Amino acid sequence: MNPGPVYVTRKFSFSAAHRYWRQEWSAEENARVFGRLTVTHGHNYVLEVTLGGPVDPRTGMVVDLGELKRVVGDLVLSRFDHADLSADPLFAGRQVPTTENLVRAIWDLLAPKLGSERLHGLRLWEDPNFHAEYFGP
Repeated sequence: MNPGPVYVTRKFSFSAAHRYWRQEWSAEENARVFGRLTVTHGHNYVLEVTLGGPVDPRTGMVVDLGELKRVVGDLVLSRFDHADLSADPLFAGRQVPTTENLVRAIWDLLAPKLGSERLHGLRLWEDPNFHAEYFGP
């Protein structure tokens, strides 16, 4: 058999609210740049976590899916599900909680626990028509 890596992806979902707003900008500038997104609104996000590595010859798996579910649940879902992303310390007064910034923040939460060598990529769907992908720094 081919000893090359295999990539597995698990989906997770959470609902969260956010608004696009920069404190250092005037209300007029925020409205000009972000339009209706300056109003708090929510999304049902779908997070795809892809891990890669060798298949364990004993288990036949790349990763223990129960452990993956626990790690994502503890670090991502418990923090962001039904939360206001704009108020989270990762974003409050620091950066706009766009899907692009959120997927990078999730990477920073997961990589230390899952291993940056195993964490291949993240895909975060904001809605069925838009997603952001991140493959690490």
